[in-house]
Amino acid sequence: MTKNDISSDEYSPAKGTITSLSQLTKEQFHELMTSKHPSAKKYRDYAKKEFDYMMKSYQSLNDFFNHNSKT
Repeated sequence: MTKNDISSDEYSPAKGTITSLSQLTKEQFHELMTSKHPSAKKYRDYAKKEFDYMMKSYQSLNDFFNHNSKT
């Protein structure tokens, strides 16, 4: 690494930060999915948008390769 490179420690989230749903207990997940708290609602909205974009990207990827395989 050069001295201009950023160490991997600088990319790591702070201790105690939840970065994956798999880190949650069953009870915590249920609370997140059913809570009326504004942050829980935002999370669900963002997760839905992320899922929608992922599905659109997969569709575009397949459209591209399906189109190229026919030519």
